[in-house]
Amino acid sequence: MSLLRGFAVIFGLICMGAGAVRAGEVEEVGPQRARAAAQISWADESGRVRNLSEFAGYPVVLLPMYTRCPSACLQTVAQLKKALVDSAADPTQFRVFLFSIDPTDTPATLVAYRQREAVPLSWFLGAADQSNIDALLESVGFQSAKAGTEFMHPNLLIFLDAKLRVGKWIYGTGYTASDVDSALKIASGQNDWIGQHFDILYAILVFAAALLCVALVQQLLRQNLRPRHRPHPESV
Repeated sequence: MSLLRGFAVIFGLICMGAGAVRAGEVEEVGPQRARAAAQISWADESGRVRNLSEFAGYPVVLLPMYTRCPSACLQTVAQLKKALVDSAADPTQFRVFLFSIDPTDTPATLVAYRQREAVPLSWFLGAADQSNIDALLESVGFQSAKAGTEFMHPNLLIFLDAKLRVGKWIYGTGYTASDVDSALKIASGQNDWIGQHFDILYAILVFAAALLCVALVQQLLRQNLRPRHRPHPESV
């Protein structure tokens, strides 16, 4: 019985490990690593038309949002501000780009948004027409949909590397400064071994779980087939 308990414990640990790796796949559902961001044109708060290629040479924290967003964008921007205040990363070594997914946003609405939400002056705010919005969002794997006058979209930070390729991303608003620092390091060229070998790791864990399951079943069968010794009746 102790052997069976051992198998059960090991099997449980393997399943937990597979589940933990699989949980990381939530992150893999959206953008695809190493995809190049489209070199779109966009307008800043002064109305100056710029190109995304101006960010080349630096990791970029790309946050798709829109200035009329009543909740999700506000939470994401607030969390990013909080995380970067606590971050150990050098703010001069990366760029933060809040990019509007709403074609009705203008330089004037960007100015009002920066003031209203106290967006740091070092962050870039950008607006664009629909064709440039579509091109950038499609290139980085960000999906949104119009819902009346608002937009349905995920809370998503996309970290571009110095060549403006997708390096890492973070869903939701539950991340910390260390999560952002880790993503920036990967966007800066440091190796993301687990992320790059996710499929292999998951396959190994699933295979190991299957082998242990087979071994457990075989052990159970052997125990059930083992002859049981009956006590001999005492002689009278």
